[in-house]
Formats: sequence, structure tokens, C-alpha cells
Amino acid sequence: LRVAFDDATAADVILWTIVKDSGASVDITADALNGIAALNSTATTDDDGASIQGNEVWGLPSTAGQKLYFETRIKTADADQMEIFVGVCENFVTNPENIFTSANRIGFQIDDGDATPHLITESSGSETDTTLTGTTYDLSDDTFVTLSFVATKGTSTDVVEFYVNRTKVGTHTTNVPTANMALAAGSVSGNNSGTKITSIDYIWAAQDRGVSY
Repeated sequence: LRVAFDDATAADVILWTIVKDSGASVDITADALNGIAALNSTATTDDDGASIQGNEVWGLPSTAGQKLYFETRIKTADADQMEIFVGVCENFVTNPENIFTSANRIGFQIDDGDATPHLITESSGSETDTTLTGTTYDLSDDTFVTLSFVATKGTSTDVVEFYVNRTKVGTHTTNVPTANMALAAGSVSGNNSGTKITSIDYIWAAQDRGVSY
């Protein structure tokens, strides 16, 4: 499944469930090349934002050697003053902030006050969080970055390999979830200085289907 936001209408978000704060919004950006979905916070409001989650189920395959693939391309207006998660996680309701506390998830997280990506695997509420060292992979304001992972079902140990701009940046072998999850992206403002926007070019996922030949 590859979801690009190609039209300047709301039609492209019908595949998604939107969870947002009351003044926040999820919009298709008009006249953007190839289409952009924008997660917008309420202006001048801290800890406010929006999220989208797919209406299809994804998860780690049950057969050893088979894989779950994920990729997205995003940019953010204020990289060190926002909280962001993109990846897969269990369905959540009520508040966009719940994307950060989902008990089962795999993906990339940006914490308020730091533009450095965190690599996240979390299973049944137990989390492995690797913060990338240095500044090489820090997000920059209003600059697109491609974030990907490949999760592989192991014979004894499941593995998730993480990539930034198609460069491998880390591997997790702990707290890899096997629960059913959905594609998800969420963005919450880190301060009350203007509207905070996270723009999504596309979200792409593929999964081996457990078929034997």
C-alpha cells in the first residue's frame, strides 16, 4: 500500500481515521507537487495537534524470514519544538497525544526540545528507545526527510532495521511487537508560538503475507 496525498481535496484522507484536538486540522495542501497532507496545530496553543491512522491492519508476519516494510517522507515547521511519531501502532482514540503512549508500536519519534530522531519499538507497553547520536540525522525546519524501517520475523529473535534517507541508522531486537497495528502519523506543538505543521508527502507499507509455496 502506498498512500500519496495527490489531490487538493479531502478525498485523499478517507482511508484514514483523524484524531485531533478541537482547533487543530488535517488538510490537503493545495497545489503541492505530488500532494501533501498537513497536520496543523491550533495557533498559539501548546500541546495541541492532529494525527492520522490507517484503517487497515499491519503486523509482523508469523513466518520466520518474512518482513514488514514501512516508509514515509515528512517535513516539520519547527523541528525542535514539536512532538512527532510516524510508523505503525495500535489504534488510539480521543487525543492525538495517545499516539505516543500506544502499547504496541514501531517507528520514529521526535521529542519536544530536540530535533534528534528516536528509534522506537514497543511491545505490550515495554519500550526500546534508541536516540541517534550526534546531529547528522537531526531534522531541520521545513526540510523533507525519508524515514523507513524493515521488521523481520526471526526464528528466535525478531529484528527491526531503521533507515533515515535510505541510510541504515540502527537495529532493534527487543520489544518488537507482534500485535495488529495501523499506519500512523501524529504531530503535537511543543510551545504556543504560532501554528505548528508537520507535512506528509506519502506513507508506504508492504507486508509478506505468510504464503508458502
